[in-house]
Amino acid sequence: MLGGAFGFMVGGPLGALLGAAFGHNLDQAGQQKAAEEPDNLGDERVRVAFLAAAFQLMGYVAKTDGRVSEAEIATARAIMDHLQLNTVQRRAAIDCFTEGKQPGFAADAAIDAFRNACRSRPMLVQKLLDLLLNVAYADGGPPPVTQTRLAAIAERLGIVRLQFEALHTLFRAQRWAQQQSRQGGSDHSHEQRAHHRPTTAVNSLAEAYTVLGLKRDASPDEIKLAYRRLLKRHHPDKLAAKGVSATELARATEKTRELTAAYERIREARGL
Repeated sequence: MLGGAFGFMVGGPLGALLGAAFGHNLDQAGQQKAAEEPDNLGDERVRVAFLAAAFQLMGYVAKTDGRVSEAEIATARAIMDHLQLNTVQRRAAIDCFTEGKQPGFAADAAIDAFRNACRSRPMLVQKLLDLLLNVAYADGGPPPVTQTRLAAIAERLGIVRLQFEALHTLFRAQRWAQQQSRQGGSDHSHEQRAHHRPTTAVNSLAEAYTVLGLKRDASPDEIKLAYRRLLKRHHPDKLAAKGVSATELARATEKTRELTAAYERIREARGL
C-alpha cells in the first residue's frame, strides 16, 4: 500500500504499479532480509521511495545527452546487483529507469516525493547522488549538459552548490584512485585499503570549528571562505594532476571529507 501510494504521487497509475511491485516484494522479504542487505535502507517506505527515485533519475541523467549508452545501462544493472534486487524488483527498477528517460518525465515531482519520504534519512541524499554520478561517468567524463543536470538535481535535493562540488570532487578522486589501483594490481593493495577507510567523523561543533581553523563567532562569509580555501589546498584533483600515489590521493580525499563534514556541521548549527 505504501509503495503504491508513493508511486502514484510520483508517476500516476504506472508509478502506482511500480511502487506496489517494490512494496510487495519487500513484504515478502521481511525484516530479517532487510537487515542483511549490504545497503540497509531501513523501513519499507523509505526503501521504496529511494529505489523508485534512484532508477527514475538514473534514466533521466542517462538521457541528458540524447541517448542512453550500453555502458550506462550496464552501470544501472550493476547497481541492481549491488542492491541485491530480486527478479520482480529488477523489472520494476528497469521500468522506473525507462520512465525517467522519457521526454515528459517530471523530475522535480519525483525529487520532491523522494525528499518527503526520506527526510528522516539525510544520508540517502548523498547515496542517491553517488549512484547518479556512477551513471553519469559510465562513458567517461560527463559532458557539460549532464553536469548541469546533476547540479540541478542536487539543488532540488537541498544540496548547496558548494557541497555538491565537494561531493563531485570526492567522487572523481575515488574513481581515479580505483582505476590506479586496478592498473597496479596487487602492488597497490595497501593503497586500496587506505582508500576504503571510513569517512572521518567530526564529533562536535567545537571540533568542526577547529578543523576549519575558525573561532566560534566567525561570520558566515568567514566560514565559507575558510572552507573554500582549505578545500582548494587539499583538492584531490589537483594532486591527481601531479601524478601522486594512490596513498597520497587517499589522504587528500580523507582530508576533503573531514573539511566537508566540518563545514556541514557548522552550516546546520548556524542555519546557513
